[in-house]
Amino acid sequence: MEKTKDQTKNCKQCCLPIPEKAKICTHCQSHQDWRGFFSISNTVLALLTALVSVLAIAIPSLYSLLHTPKSDMADPMITLDGTTVRVLINNRGDASGVFVRADVRSDYLAGATKVRLRDDQQAVITPGANLLMFDIIPLLTQDESYQNSVDMIELIIQKKDAPNTDIVFQFGDSDGALMVTRLSLDADKLFELMRANSDRCSAIKVPDFYNGCIGAGAAPDSAALLEMMNGKPDEKNNQNKQVPDQQTTPHQP
Repeated sequence: MEKTKDQTKNCKQCCLPIPEKAKICTHCQSHQDWRGFFSISNTVLALLTALVSVLAIAIPSLYSLLHTPKSDMADPMITLDGTTVRVLINNRGDASGVFVRADVRSDYLAGATKVRLRDDQQAVITPGANLLMFDIIPLLTQDESYQNSVDMIELIIQKKDAPNTDIVFQFGDSDGALMVTRLSLDADKLFELMRANSDRCSAIKVPDFYNGCIGAGAAPDSAALLEMMNGKPDEKNNQNKQVPDQQTTPHQP
């Protein structure tokens, strides 16, 4: 029996005869399947590899020359826990922002009420999530804070609105733009604040302006405002009306 002659085919690249089932040409080393359509020489492959390496180094440098880093702070999440305020703010940019200031704007508490950042290093808002901790110092004594908490309970029972009280926070972006956000305190939150401040001041041995327990920090008309909201007459004003000829001397500090 005669041996059958091996069947051959022509290479797709060099057109020389190769075995029919060959996947790589024995002459030019080119692939005969789908990879043959992407056949490139070793020289071209080396050049492409060198080009990719150069671009990997050059693109970041070029980007840094053309791009100006900028902060992008989202609206923060603000919560109140007693006399502690937690502010969670996310900086979505690639530059740091800054915490500018925080203050209290209230018809009930004195404007001198402090909102103190616990750690000054937290004033720099780096890219990513940042948690800032604040202490509210209402400048009220233990007894004044307790009495104010009782007043807030009365408003809650009567389902009346508390005097307007906002804690305002200001943040600055790297381009100088300001972002202002606030936490509004209703009667429930003011009750929580007053009761916590009363407990805090009960542990203070030496009240002073720094710890705020020296009092009195309530606005001069805050008592009259609460009495009006609760439907109570102003006893002091009634006494003055009943005895118009009574002369009083100013209180000497």
